[in-house]
Amino acid sequence: MWFGIRARLDPYIKTIEGLFHKDTWQEIEECDVLFTRHYYELNYEFKGKAYASLIDSMHDICRQKGIVACTIDKPFSKNIGQKAYYPSVSFNRSYAIFTIIGKFISIISKKFGRDWLISRKVQLWLDVLQKAKPKVIIGLQPDECLCQACFIQNISVFDLQHGIISDQHSWYGSEFKKDSRKEELPSGFLCWDDQSVATIKKWADNKGIRSLKIGNPWHMRFIKSVPDDILVSKAYKKAEIIHDTRPSILVSLQWGMSTHNPESTSNGVMADALEAAILETIEDYNWILRLHQVQMQGIEKEYVMQYLTSTFGKKIAEYWLSSSKIPLPVILRNIELHITHSSSVVIEAAWLGVRSGILSQKIKDNQMINSYFSYERSIGIAELVPDDPNQIKKWIAATLQKGSGKSTANIIGDEIDIFFEEIKNI
Repeated sequence: MWFGIRARLDPYIKTIEGLFHKDTWQEIEECDVLFTRHYYELNYEFKGKAYASLIDSMHDICRQKGIVACTIDKPFSKNIGQKAYYPSVSFNRSYAIFTIIGKFISIISKKFGRDWLISRKVQLWLDVLQKAKPKVIIGLQPDECLCQACFIQNISVFDLQHGIISDQHSWYGSEFKKDSRKEELPSGFLCWDDQSVATIKKWADNKGIRSLKIGNPWHMRFIKSVPDDILVSKAYKKAEIIHDTRPSILVSLQWGMSTHNPESTSNGVMADALEAAILETIEDYNWILRLHQVQMQGIEKEYVMQYLTSTFGKKIAEYWLSSSKIPLPVILRNIELHITHSSSVVIEAAWLGVRSGILSQKIKDNQMINSYFSYERSIGIAELVPDDPNQIKKWIAATLQKGSGKSTANIIGDEIDIFFEEIKNI
C-alpha cells in the first residue's frame, strides 16, 4: 500500500527535489553532439563512475572519431554531474520552478497553464542550444519541448531506440503519431533493426522524418568486440558469478507491473505463475533474475528487493542484484533460455540465438499489443507461453531440447559509422 502511494506521489516529490538542485547548464561548452540523458539510463558502473550503456557508448564513438560531445541531464534526473563517466550539466531547478508555476496557472485555465509551461520549457532548451551550439542532439525519446526548440533552431534531434518499436506502442505507432505536428517530433529515429525502421517509416516518411538503422551501440561493442575496449574485456570477467553446471535461465523483470499488468501479478514484481515455476525448479535450473534499470535506480528497488528476499531468500536475492549489474550482452552469452512478461530483451536475446518465452497474455490476436515481437515470434525464436506454472515448466523442458536458435542479428557495423561521418560533415 505504501509503495503505491509513494509511486503516485513520485512526480511531485521529484519536482520539489528539483528546486534544491542548482542549475549548471550555463557551464556547458560548445559541442558537435549534445546527448540528453536521464539518471535511470546510468545502468552500469565503469572505472568507479556511473555509465549509461546506450548513450555513453555513442559518446565513446564520438570520442574515437574526434567528434566533440557534451551531456545534459533530462529533468528530473538526480544531480549526477561529476559522478558520471561522462560528466553532465542540468537544469532541474528552472524546470521545477516552471512546472510549479504552470500548475498554479492551470487552476485558473488548464489550456493557458499548459501553453505557458510549454513555452517556458521550449525557451529553456533554446537557451541551452544557444550556449552549446550543437550540430546534432541524441537522446532516448526526446520530449516535445526539446523537439520544438530544435525545430526553431534547425538542429537535428534523434531518438535513439532503447526498447521495442511497434505499431501499438504509444510513442512509435502510426495511429498515435499520424496527427502529431512535425515540430513536436524528433527529426530522426536511430533504430536497431530493419523491423523497427519499417514501423517508423509507416508514418515518418510523410512528415519528412528520417528513420535510420544503426544497430544497438551497446550490444554491437560486445558482438564485434575489439581488443582495446577495456569496458568489454572487464565486463566478461564479471560473468564468473553466474557460471553454473545447470541450465541457466534469464528472467527479465519489468518495472510498474502492479500498475500496468495487475491481472497477472499479486506480488507486483513478476507473474504469479512464474514465481511458482521458479520456486518449484529452483534446484534444477540456474535462475538469473535481471532487475529493470528503473528498479535498480528508482523507488521500486527497495520494494523489489524486499519481495525477492522474502520469497526466495536473502542469498538468492543478493545474487540476482549482483547479476543485474552485469551487462546484458554478457549475460545472454551465458544462458540457455530467456523468459519475460514483455521486455524488449526478447529482441536482444534473439540476436544471440537465445530463445524467449513471453508471458504477456495481451500479446494475442485482437489484443492490445499483438504486434509486439511479431518478427521474433514468426521465426520461432520467441513464443507465447501460457500464464500457468506447469505450462511454463513444460515449455522450459521442451525448449531446452531444441537448443539455440539462429541469430537474428543483421547489423554489419557500417551503418553507425556512416551516421557519424554524416555528423562530421555537417
